[in-house]
Amino acid sequence: MAADVYRIDLYLSDIRNFFQVPDVDPFAGDDIDLSGIDQLMDALKARPDWRRTGVEAVVHLPVTAAGDPRAARLPAALDRYCRIQSEYSRRKVTELRLEGRHAMRMGALFLVICMALSGVFEKLVGAEGFLGRVLVEGLVIAGWVGLWHPLDLLLYSWWPYARDIKLYEKIKAMPVEMAFDRQAPGSAEDLTRLAPVVREEREA
Repeated sequence: MAADVYRIDLYLSDIRNFFQVPDVDPFAGDDIDLSGIDQLMDALKARPDWRRTGVEAVVHLPVTAAGDPRAARLPAALDRYCRIQSEYSRRKVTELRLEGRHAMRMGALFLVICMALSGVFEKLVGAEGFLGRVLVEGLVIAGWVGLWHPLDLLLYSWWPYARDIKLYEKIKAMPVEMAFDRQAPGSAEDLTRLAPVVREEREA
């Protein structure tokens, strides 16, 4: 394997746990309540350079799962899953941007109203006394606070979905190898593995 390709090892007790969250049962070898795809995404997110480096995944399953036909269908299922999730994330990005523009119009209108009311109260009550300062400055602050949610939608809320689109595209394109080398889940040999559930290593 090339020097700039990283490998992510996933240790699953059942091929179904690649997409489904397993029941946490350390005696059966399942000690993390994350599906294989979620572990894969977490491993990629932990790498700041995941967009630039090549990645491949190795799914380790019990030797008894070698005859499971679902293992052979995993690449096609993963491709379909990533495509559907990418489409969903794109819809969410569009939805949040539209919601942000609508909220910005409402927030800007609220800011104008607050600024106008602040000017009115400043003329009627004055800004020297305690009540005047509370009304005048409070309305100005309230107007700017009203822009917090629109700005959050436009600047930040859509980022996780945009990142997920790139993640799903990366996972969709990465090679996935099946390895039927785990002992029976929960056996002494399986529980004493030195490798963690998700392991990344750089090939020399």
